[in-house]
Amino acid sequence: MNDDSEEIRAERERPTRYRKEPEKFSGLWKQIAIGIVAAYCVISILTTIGWVIVAHLITGNLRLNLPW
Repeated sequence: MNDDSEEIRAERERPTRYRKEPEKFSGLWKQIAIGIVAAYCVISILTTIGWVIVAHLITGNLRLNLPW
């Protein structure tokens, strides 16, 4: 039985793999930040275009001809 307890103790002293785990997601925060900035830019551009169209519709400079 002494041999079994020595094997268990030896397993605990092995180096863990936790040191390599952070490298797996090291660039993830950069991708998330770029995604947020890109989405903000696209939404801002689309919102600006939408407000320009609404402003033209309100002032009467733009007329939509619907085929009804």
